[in-house]
Amino acid sequence: MSVSDPIADMICVIKNGYKVKKDSIEVPYSRMKMDISKILHEEGYLVNLEKVENDGKPIIKLLLKYDKYGKSVISEMKRNSTPGRRVYVAKKDIPKVKNGFGILILSTNKGVLTNLKARQNNVGGEILCAIW
Repeated sequence: MSVSDPIADMICVIKNGYKVKKDSIEVPYSRMKMDISKILHEEGYLVNLEKVENDGKPIIKLLLKYDKYGKSVISEMKRNSTPGRRVYVAKKDIPKVKNGFGILILSTNKGVLTNLKARQNNVGGEILCAIW
């Protein structure tokens, strides 16, 4: 089955995994999804991630993270850019998410970065998603 927006599909799988309290989820592999997953891991939203083979096809296995009360560490994930409506931002106009308590993930010419790293590298780009 083809997916018209694989990043939105990945976000939906992550949100649904948290809702039903799964320990891990699997999404089809792509370099963009792997970069987004690495950022989520670095920022403390995932326990671990790994690329594995399933029936000869590469997938990304994500271990979800919960707090000590069993609540999801992600309150919300939102897709900003879609295939039909791309959202670009200049380096000087990169917004904060929830007054700095959340992150934006941007696709820039220096790779996939958070809003903080994009400001440090002085680059703008396409806003992929927001997490808080």
